[in-house]
Amino acid sequence: MPGKIRVERGKVIFELKGVDKILAIKSKITIPISQIKSVSTEKADWGMLRFQLKMGGTGLPPLVKDGRYWDRQRGWLFYVMHNPNKCVTVRLKGERYKRIIFEVEDKEAMARKLLASLPKSRYEISSSAL
Repeated sequence: MPGKIRVERGKVIFELKGVDKILAIKSKITIPISQIKSVSTEKADWGMLRFQLKMGGTGLPPLVKDGRYWDRQRGWLFYVMHNPNKCVTVRLKGERYKRIIFEVEDKEAMARKLLASLPKSRYEISSSAL
């Protein structure tokens, strides 16, 4: 089930919906806008060929991947993903999670909204179709 991403008062709020709250063991994540390094709309990776240790959540590829994962090359990742084609990937700096991979209804519109909220000198674009 796609989640919702809101931008308010200098923060980005990732809200989980429905069963994802239970599967991910979390209802929302709040990140300062200033910590966003890049936003991508490229197809998300299930990570099945990578070593990823699930540390709270549910992983049943190709059905669902929700929650916290440790990737030895990327660090802490947070997923809310049922359909990898509908995800926005937000790379972060100075935060616990290095990436948040989050499914939304319209990934292109959400990526544009996130990029528009960032100061121009504070981000890099790493996206396929923006």
